[in-house]
Parts: sequence; structure tokens; C-alpha cells
Amino acid sequence: MTKTYTVPPPPPHNEGKTVAAYTLNFGVVLGALFIGLGMVLPMVLLVWIGTGVIAVSIIAGIVLSLAGFGQPRRRASEAEAR
Repeated sequence: MTKTYTVPPPPPHNEGKTVAAYTLNFGVVLGALFIGLGMVLPMVLLVWIGTGVIAVSIIAGIVLSLAGFGQPRRRASEAEAR
């Protein structure tokens, strides 16, 4: 008996350029800038502010992704077909 396979659906055409991804990326870059400035200018407060900005941006990226502003997720029925 021969087994047939279906072709998986193509990936989303947005190439990862979503609101959630841009928010996360901007927050990490801004936080890294604060951390870098805090290390060059010996200001520990700037390092902690940068760490906080990165933590908040990670949470914001996850929340935006779950709210539908990220990559579309595959449904369970599509995953089982593979």
C-alpha cells in the first residue's frame, strides 16, 4: 500500500516583520544602549535601567505575539497533518 503525503502550507509572507518582533527588537537595542552607557560612564543605575527595559520588552513582545500581532501560529490540525 502506498502512502501519500501532503505538501505543508507555505510560511507567512511577512518574513517575521511584525509589531511584536519590532517591539522586542527596539526594546532590546534600547536596553543594550543603556547598559553600554552605564558601563562606560560608571553608573550602575543605567545598567539596571537597561536590564529593566530589556525585561519589559521581552514581556511586551510575548504579550503582543499572544494578542495576534506576531507570526501566525499553525493550528493543531495542520501540525498533525505533517
